[in-house]
Amino acid sequence: MISLLKFNELENRVDLLVNRVLELEQQVRTLTESRGDIPPGMAPVATLAAEFGISTKKSRRAGKNTGVMLVRMKAGGFIAPDNKFREVARQVLRSAKRKYGSAYWYHPLLGKFQMSGGIPQ
Repeated sequence: MISLLKFNELENRVDLLVNRVLELEQQVRTLTESRGDIPPGMAPVATLAAEFGISTKKSRRAGKNTGVMLVRMKAGGFIAPDNKFREVARQVLRSAKRKYGSAYWYHPLLGKFQMSGGIPQ
């Protein structure tokens, strides 16, 4: 059987943890409101860049040079139409050239860049 003192300590600890969870939920709520929601069909450019294995700077340049709409978020990132960006990025990255034995790729719209993961399907 648990002693009354130990029970009270555990009860106080649970109360503290519950209060902390409520505080964290409030912080998440305020962060979500301040950043805004990403509309359906749009995705963060950083996420899309990671999927294709290129830097966010080169992915922004690819979107800008191919006419894909890039929208700046309040938090400082960019979002782009998901399907359109994927289509354009695949086309650009497939047509990029690489010298034999070099780690760098080249495309006139992007310049010299590194790509991890190979050519996208």
